Amino acid sequence: MVFGSFRAFLCIAALWLGNPIVQAQQKTKTSTFLYDQLDHFIQKPSNSEALRLSKMIAPKKDQLYTKADQLAWVIVNCNLGYYNNQFNDKPTAILYYETAWKTYYEKGLIDYDIIENCLQPLGNIYTEVGDLPKAETTIKSYLYLAEQSKDTSKIISGITNLSIVYHNQANYSKALEILKKGLNIEPNNINLLTNTATNYLDSGDYNKAKTFANKVITTNANQINAYQILAAAALEKKEFKKAQNHIEQARFQLLKNKNTSARTTVKWQLAYIDILLSKSEFGEVQKNLKEIYTSLLPGYSSNTDLPPKEYLIADRLLLKALDIHAYIYQQTQKPLLAIAAFDLAFDVNSKLNIVYPLQDTRIIQHSQNRNRTEAYIDLLFTIHQTQKEEKYGMQAFRAAEHSKSPLVNEALISKKILSQYKNDSLVSNKNRLNAALTSYETLILKEKLKGEDARIDQIQKWTTAHDTTSIALKEILKKLRHTYPKLLQHQNNISIPALQKKLKKDHITLIEYFYGNQNIYQFIITQDSFEIKKIENPEYFKSIIKKYVHYFDNASMITSDITEFTKKAAELFNVLKIPKQPKKLLIVPDGLLCFIPFETLLLKKTNSINFSKMPFLVRSAEISYEISAGKYLRSNPKNLQKKTVLGVFPVFENTEKELSFSKNESKSIQYYFNGDFIENEQATYQRFIKLAKEHDIIHLSTHAESGSFSRPASIQFWDQDILVNQLYGAQLNANLVVLSACETGVGRLAKGEGPISIGRGFHYAGVENILFSLWKVNDKTTATVMKNFYQNLNHSIPKAKAIHLAKLDYLDTESISNVQKSPYYWAAFVYYGEIERPYSLSYFWYKIGIVLFILIILLLPKFLQNKA
Repeated sequence: MVFGSFRAFLCIAALWLGNPIVQAQQKTKTSTFLYDQLDHFIQKPSNSEALRLSKMIAPKKDQLYTKADQLAWVIVNCNLGYYNNQFNDKPTAILYYETAWKTYYEKGLIDYDIIENCLQPLGNIYTEVGDLPKAETTIKSYLYLAEQSKDTSKIISGITNLSIVYHNQANYSKALEILKKGLNIEPNNINLLTNTATNYLDSGDYNKAKTFANKVITTNANQINAYQILAAAALEKKEFKKAQNHIEQARFQLLKNKNTSARTTVKWQLAYIDILLSKSEFGEVQKNLKEIYTSLLPGYSSNTDLPPKEYLIADRLLLKALDIHAYIYQQTQKPLLAIAAFDLAFDVNSKLNIVYPLQDTRIIQHSQNRNRTEAYIDLLFTIHQTQKEEKYGMQAFRAAEHSKSPLVNEALISKKILSQYKNDSLVSNKNRLNAALTSYETLILKEKLKGEDARIDQIQKWTTAHDTTSIALKEILKKLRHTYPKLLQHQNNISIPALQKKLKKDHITLIEYFYGNQNIYQFIITQDSFEIKKIENPEYFKSIIKKYVHYFDNASMITSDITEFTKKAAELFNVLKIPKQPKKLLIVPDGLLCFIPFETLLLKKTNSINFSKMPFLVRSAEISYEISAGKYLRSNPKNLQKKTVLGVFPVFENTEKELSFSKNESKSIQYYFNGDFIENEQATYQRFIKLAKEHDIIHLSTHAESGSFSRPASIQFWDQDILVNQLYGAQLNANLVVLSACETGVGRLAKGEGPISIGRGFHYAGVENILFSLWKVNDKTTATVMKNFYQNLNHSIPKAKAIHLAKLDYLDTESISNVQKSPYYWAAFVYYGEIERPYSLSYFWYKIGIVLFILIILLLPKFLQNKA
């Protein structure tokens, strides 16, 4: 990667020379300057010199008038990427490589090996920092280019690196599939054989892992990774002596190679630590951890066990080391030190998150961080139980809360803050790039869904455009965070006293859940109390949840055995530990609990088969939901009286998709609210986007799907299906969105982030308050519930109470049959959003009375004087 002198490129650049003399002179000035500065840096590269070079070239960014200048800019940035990676500053290395690739692609440059000098190392760094979606698209980009040019060495490199990405995604079958293609080209390639062994190891096929690892050693006995694979396989089979021998062999080969990098050594030490942990040699583990910190963190002193916070960097190896350190402290009965180690790990994770511009990457990373959060909460709960100190329970709540829908919360905060600066070019560029990014994502996804008919060249074109757009977006986001520090507000710890103060004003009880892999926790907070509970027998609890969710698969599931349903509804109420006293409940669900309609739970067992007579929770408490307590605390409710509605009713008349009662729904809303109501062929997506900014309430009565593993959730307009990804780029400011369609709150479940549903898509687009469905709703009964809901809204009843009363009105309507009073028909819609305090007429007349009294006091003497 060291390029030395670059004068030769000036001769090549002559081919690009334009006619104007000024341009030619500028070319000579800019490109020569860039190459001179790079030559100077390469003589003695260092962190400080890299920073100096960066500052020196920065003004030239706007002076790249010729192809020669642009090429020089690419080369300098590739070198800065390379050296910053050598200095272990991976986030900075990524920025320089991304700048080089974006320039190279947008300027249409040639005559430079962009694969070897930029895309290969960039893809590898993405993999190292855990940005796997970006790694995958980058590697696929240069693999496609290599296949077009039939460059075998780069094809093998691409296959090797892509298999690592699939391995890190735990997609071992896909990794093995592509490795097999590589081995057909080069059967004895060491890297391909090693990666094959690794994937067999982690998929549980230890015999095949050993076979391929031994083949690697037979081909080249110096391969450290092969010995580590053999050690791990032996460890899985409890063959501790063999594992020790193999890891010692790896160390021997490591010491033989004088050019071994610090990171390679760290990776060996982490593998060695696995052996030490199996033998509970915690003292030796801590010694190795100190060596790892010394290797990764300049300035760290081994006089302290844990590294100081100010030395931390965005590095996944460091993250793994800190997790191990927390585990050691737990095993050696040092819980407070374990908490300190976890706190540092959370900080490293936050630094890594800044590196990730794409939502998919951050969802994966957050899922991994949730496992750490669970271990952290387990520890704090144990201390809380032992020491009986409330502060540890509150610390556990803050940790749980910090893991609640962080991406949606960040998007909502960002859009709320930036809406004040609409004329800022940074804000408009951010919105434009975000819309472009979602557009490319949709195009790519829809093309892939064509299966064998998908056009690979078209996917590649859009993927490259998507990558360069994401690079530009990351640059804009960095500038925005610097300009508007409030954008980082979502990272702040929630204030429990402030939360309790708001709960007091709203007369509400908050119940928040943390749904972990092993344990489930419940936090109950009122105006003057805080309580943390651990759900007993979590496996039994999870089985009840799953069974209960299935009751709403179709209309007959409940009515076919009402007695069994009532039994499960009462049982789940008890297991969920819901207090009976509160009249208003705010539920912050998690995991599978996101699919539970809490209103349908029964306060006690009943022998009745009459649904209107059953003691449903909806009878005793007004229930609303929220994605996090932090969002509830930030809310600033507005009354929706005299607001206008945008109603979207595709209806799909005379088709198999016809929603015959949708027009009735439209008429009932128009009776209470003014606005724009578009039906049939008028109900297109573009018309919806055009009109959405003009109304306070958006109502969509249509079809929707929750999606699958390969296809995201979607919602239908007259002219097209809109995938949830497309909503992320929308800029909506409506106060309320009502999604009167099937499964609009259901989608692929992402740990901590919740269902990737249409409802979430509207949240992400900037809508604070959403009413959506949890299953396939009935067209006719939905129209009835919606009529009741809008009638209540028209009477100035707050949104949460409006849907609550609409459900009760439905249950109490005598003309509706008992079968259609099953919870399947009335409980599908749940409200996520702000809690308004009801407008009091008595308070209004009280204020009028005071004003009249004052006027009488002031005017009475004058009246009496005139009378006299």
